[in-house]
Amino acid sequence: MKFGENTQLVEEVMDFARKSKMFNNKNINAKLFEVIKDFNEAQKLAWSQDSSEVDTVWEYVKSQETESIVEKVYEMDLVSQQDHLFDFFSDHDNYLNDFLPIDYIDINEEVEGDLTMCALNRLVNGKIDNFYERIFEIYKQGGWPCGWKGAYPIGKIIVYVP
Repeated sequence: MKFGENTQLVEEVMDFARKSKMFNNKNINAKLFEVIKDFNEAQKLAWSQDSSEVDTVWEYVKSQETESIVEKVYEMDLVSQQDHLFDFFSDHDNYLNDFLPIDYIDINEEVEGDLTMCALNRLVNGKIDNFYERIFEIYKQGGWPCGWKGAYPIGKIIVYVP
């Protein structure tokens, strides 16, 4: 499927799933992101809904950023492309074997959702410095974005790296 003027950018995200492995790189830019090494802590940050435990609820940040992208999908009449991307990223046959190491299977849906939104972001925005472009950079650098340090939007993305 073609994705208009941003086809190449969208396909880069799709190719990441097809040809890369999670945590294969470990080149996270520690100046831009807060890096943690504890997977249990990363999961707690990613899934906590308790604002007394985290500075900012991660799901809140992601839903805020997702909302603007989905609005643009509908404004630009790109629903069929959106549906194609949802189908692509939810089909495990589209990922490289062992894309996600078995020890990290608990975050499979999180990763699929993030990559879907990275592709949708590129579909509607091209390549600009925004939240989901940074999320894609984190994946390419070998990390899993799992939280936010500070009061959103001031602060940094927290990244788990094994």
